Amino acid sequence: MSKQQTLILLSSLALLTACIANLPQAPVTPNNGLQSFNTRQQPARIENSVDQGRMLSHLAIMSGKSAFGTAGLIPERGTPQGREMTRAYLVSALEALGYKAELHNYRANGTNITARLMAETPSDEYIVLGAHMDSVRNAGADDNASGSVSVLEAAAVLRNLKGRRVNLLFAWFDEEEIGLVGSRYLAKELKKQGLKITSMHNIDMLGFDGDKDKTVELAQPDGILWDYYNMVNKTHGLNLPFDRTNTGQSDHESFHREGFPAICISEQYTNGDMTPFYHKRGDTFETIHPEYLTSSTRLVVAVAADLALKVPPPANIQVIPNDRFPAKPREFHASYDEHLE
Repeated sequence: MSKQQTLILLSSLALLTACIANLPQAPVTPNNGLQSFNTRQQPARIENSVDQGRMLSHLAIMSGKSAFGTAGLIPERGTPQGREMTRAYLVSALEALGYKAELHNYRANGTNITARLMAETPSDEYIVLGAHMDSVRNAGADDNASGSVSVLEAAAVLRNLKGRRVNLLFAWFDEEEIGLVGSRYLAKELKKQGLKITSMHNIDMLGFDGDKDKTVELAQPDGILWDYYNMVNKTHGLNLPFDRTNTGQSDHESFHREGFPAICISEQYTNGDMTPFYHKRGDTFETIHPEYLTSSTRLVVAVAADLALKVPPPANIQVIPNDRFPAKPREFHASYDEHLE
């Protein structure tokens, strides 16, 4: 090699070394290389888009803490007027998200609301996420504005889920407090339509966590649902404690009776870590635990997302009968006019 060629080679090596030195350096972490690679490859979790502030804004309006525009405050959701204002608010919120709200008028003063999010790949299957929107003659912040805004938040977040292979139906039931009336009519109607509902997820009271342990009650899970919730809880890194029960008398029962697999998600109603203001005038916005509402809603969104993407359930599921687990009756009212404490 000539002296000139040597000088050229040394100059090139010096330039290359300088370029490498100026490249941005990867942060040093205590994880080994494989762990770092796996972390970078984890997809963004759709449940991380759940917005606590947005939910609280909806909840404040539904429970009469904040005004619904020029319509004023929703004083309660037991009278026909209060429930009509609630429907108007939910319809406006859905339309703001780009949904077409569908009213299911099943009898005088009885109207459910539904909205559909169709799969990106055509499908005849549906996942139902629902909650009752009525209350007794109170603000009904926990029972059940909390469930209603959780479903509304799921509608807001899941529309951004890419690759959906199953349709989603969001539902808000009327007249639950006087005997699951709205959900019974809707479940029967959907069965009559021949809708292929692969699972129904009912959210009833999701706003109170007295001991701050974030435990979610999963009541009467049909088929694969108990195992599926546990799988998603682990794979999504949520790691919430679960309390399995056999408590019914909520809107999931209406779908179960029509042959649709169903589950109820709630605070610990059965084992006592529940709002002390159940069916009382004190069930107000100020008694809601926002962090619990948020973490529990993230669970529901994560499960619905994986089901919509057709993530397979765990292998070798052994279905355990629900009657092996504790239950606690829920209260129904003969009418919305019953006296409250």
